[in-house]
Amino acid sequence: MTPTRRPPRRDPYQLYSIQSDFAAGLAPHQIAAKHGLPLPAVLRIVRRPKDERLLNPFHLRKSTVRTQGATQLYWLGYIAASGRVFLQGAAPTLVLTVDRRDVKHVLTLVEDLCAGHPTCEWCESNHDGLQAYIRDRELTQMLAEWGAPGADPSEGSVPVALIPSALLPHFVRGYLEGGQHTPPFGRRNVPDSTAAIRLIALEGQADFLTGLNAALAKHAGAGGGVLRPKRNGMGVLTYRGRGAKHLAQFAYRDVGRSLPRAAPLHQGRGLRTTNGNGKTNGNGAASRPL
Repeated sequence: MTPTRRPPRRDPYQLYSIQSDFAAGLAPHQIAAKHGLPLPAVLRIVRRPKDERLLNPFHLRKSTVRTQGATQLYWLGYIAASGRVFLQGAAPTLVLTVDRRDVKHVLTLVEDLCAGHPTCEWCESNHDGLQAYIRDRELTQMLAEWGAPGADPSEGSVPVALIPSALLPHFVRGYLEGGQHTPPFGRRNVPDSTAAIRLIALEGQADFLTGLNAALAKHAGAGGGVLRPKRNGMGVLTYRGRGAKHLAQFAYRDVGRSLPRAAPLHQGRGLRTTNGNGKTNGNGAASRPL
């Protein structure tokens, strides 16, 4: 009898549990019986080679390559806020809604996460505006294993509990910068410092926002987040005043990937941003040309 559960690649917690069981010494047939899955599905999971550019939750927590993990977690946050993953068809595709000012930034995403010969095409949507269609099988597989939103965004929920606390600022920064219609990046001008940010609104799947709110209260000292549920399992998490400032300072406390137009928020932190022409961005570090 074929199990009717959702495929494990779309369930980050089940995927993590399967790989943890295998690392602990359980045989694949024992893992299949434990999780009620076909043996071939379990074998595909435990035999998949690890790629340091595209670590799933289990490999990320076990990896010692924290620098690459920081870059990936930034992009995971950015994609979770502005993208959807479509796995059907011959060419699995990541679709991103993109601010016109950030086109070169999306090309940096392709450089960081894609190998081989990915394609990136642009189109205009009557509903969402400019969109990037990035076709890369390995990238979409990794995103699916992290629970990135799919065709129905209410079904996607990145497991915040599986993100190492040391890498959480990078994920949060990416999520902030991926927000196309919410402050601080949904506005025309970015504030000139984290202290000037008095309002942050995060849109997403309600259960995901609940977990993110708890993680930010614990690790960032960002209290006072108010979650307003919307229809279809979505919601908006809002921080005002001191809570917004603490969240912004947490997100921009570390060196890492970031939007070039967010440079004012990194003043004094030695950020290396990318500007698409290989020139130095403020601190003597040369960015990668596109």
